[in-house]
Amino acid sequence: MTGHIKKRAKNSWSVVIYLGNKNYKWYTVQGKKKEAEEFLTKKLQEINSGTYIDNHNMTVEEYMNYWYEEFCMKELSPTTYESYRRNLDKYILREFGKLKLEDLSPLHLQTFYNRCIKLDLSKKTILYLHRIIHSALNKAVMWQLLSKNVADNVKPPRPEKYSANVLTMKQLNKLITVVKSTYIYIPIAIAIATGMRRGEILGLTWKNVDLKKKKINVSQAIYPTKEGLKVLPPKTENSLREITIPKRLAKILKKHKKSQNKNKKLLGKDYIVSDYVCTLENGKLISPSSLNHKFKDILEENNLPSVRIHDLRHTHASLLLSKGTSAKAISARLGHSTIQITMDLYTHLFDSINKQVASKVNGFLRFSPFYWISNRLAKNKFYTKKES
Repeated sequence: MTGHIKKRAKNSWSVVIYLGNKNYKWYTVQGKKKEAEEFLTKKLQEINSGTYIDNHNMTVEEYMNYWYEEFCMKELSPTTYESYRRNLDKYILREFGKLKLEDLSPLHLQTFYNRCIKLDLSKKTILYLHRIIHSALNKAVMWQLLSKNVADNVKPPRPEKYSANVLTMKQLNKLITVVKSTYIYIPIAIAIATGMRRGEILGLTWKNVDLKKKKINVSQAIYPTKEGLKVLPPKTENSLREITIPKRLAKILKKHKKSQNKNKKLLGKDYIVSDYVCTLENGKLISPSSLNHKFKDILEENNLPSVRIHDLRHTHASLLLSKGTSAKAISARLGHSTIQITMDLYTHLFDSINKQVASKVNGFLRFSPFYWISNRLAKNKFYTKKES
């Protein structure tokens, strides 16, 4: 196989590769001539080694499957790539899987999103589908299978802004009371007191709990997958964090650890030995699905609002905000990758606090010269006589 380079414009080159049978492949390379030459050499080596991919005849389905195997399964968490797989098979590939990758256009995507709306898919789901497609096509551009990402030119419907559900102090106290005699008491107590995610709580081991210093190190999480539960690093790099716990939680955990040791002696060989904090009486790990179902049942039985386990994380954040904790400190405690995520999630809570602050400032001004002067001016008590 042969190829050559043509200059297009300043710092832009056309790389032409002859594939045989009067078939040519054109690429555009930005940069210096040396970079274009290196790109040509690389492509010729791929052709000679049999690893070259000709996107001219590649379908969307063929590419998506390649992207899934080579990127998603290697770089993403099991819960994420399994979710991608379900949505690829159920929606995306059914819509335009047989279409050639290079023929995929913004119109195809817009038509797909409009059809999803007619099928009564939520705006949140449609946005999620768009993000999967956009991510996949971004990789296609990086791998130089496409010259541009057509998803950049399509705007999916925007879902309503998320408003975190939180429990009131009265509801929270009731919840703690009713779960105390159940096997989910420990994970619920940890969720309320630390704001940790469900997977982080269930994946917590005693080696990462320091009861003397009252600290928890979040270093792993449990994820449900098709192959069963998997223990993996948390959601993001920022999720690896140290959390200071309140004295009350430290006492609860200390008592729980003694109870585990007692059950271990009583059950002997029937006890499942592990280092996990959240276990049943026989030492078996509490699964995410079991925690969810039990939590839901308890809420229904006790006339409490229908919230998710994850909403206890939001409740924790709202409690911190109500006590004047800074957004930066909350962001670090929750393990958010940026402080902006914290601000966006709890916008309505920050707005409420800002109103309270404004009210307090207004109270301060009532006792200041500024308030007196501005009040008098408002009543037209001060004026300047016009000179005759």
